[in-house]
Amino acid sequence: NLLDNIYNYLGFKNIEKNNDIDELIKECLKEIEELSSFKYRYQEFDYLVDFLNKEPYLSFLNGCSGYYIAVMTLGSEIDRRIKFYSKTNLTKMLVFDACASAYLEYKSDEYERVLGDDLTYRFCPGYQGSSISDIKYFFNILKPQKQGIELLESNLMIPQKSMVGIIGIGKKIDKSCKNCLLEGKCKYIKEGMKCYQ
Repeated sequence: NLLDNIYNYLGFKNIEKNNDIDELIKECLKEIEELSSFKYRYQEFDYLVDFLNKEPYLSFLNGCSGYYIAVMTLGSEIDRRIKFYSKTNLTKMLVFDACASAYLEYKSDEYERVLGDDLTYRFCPGYQGSSISDIKYFFNILKPQKQGIELLESNLMIPQKSMVGIIGIGKKIDKSCKNCLLEGKCKYIKEGMKCYQ
């Protein structure tokens, strides 16, 4: 659910649900739909590329017949609007940022339905103890610079509302705490929260 996911992001910024925020979310989503330029690039593999030959990727892909490596973005106009609101309306900037993050996930989930039914969720570097620095391997494989996505030395992507991930083929796994390799040592659960919605 897109709205639930937006509030999940806002919860990390201590913004609670109310009618005013609901209206602001609607306003932000309308802007994001108009401004975003969603792009999705992927490549299918039936063998293990070198950087995946370690945990937690091995456990995640166990039982899969193959996988997709993918990169996706909402484009640079979203970044420009976030920067604008950071100078003019801080509350709207926080809500807009959360909406854009959730919208990127929503559009990516929607796109991935065309890839097949028997798929895992999208596993991104930084999940379940994996290293965020692995993003560079996705860039080496997919060359998303052609889509206007750059990787900084800090491992942040530009545009900011961009994401890379792996989707396993031939095994259905939904995001859940039960399916997470960090079950029992998760900081979100300890705070009564989830890293997803």
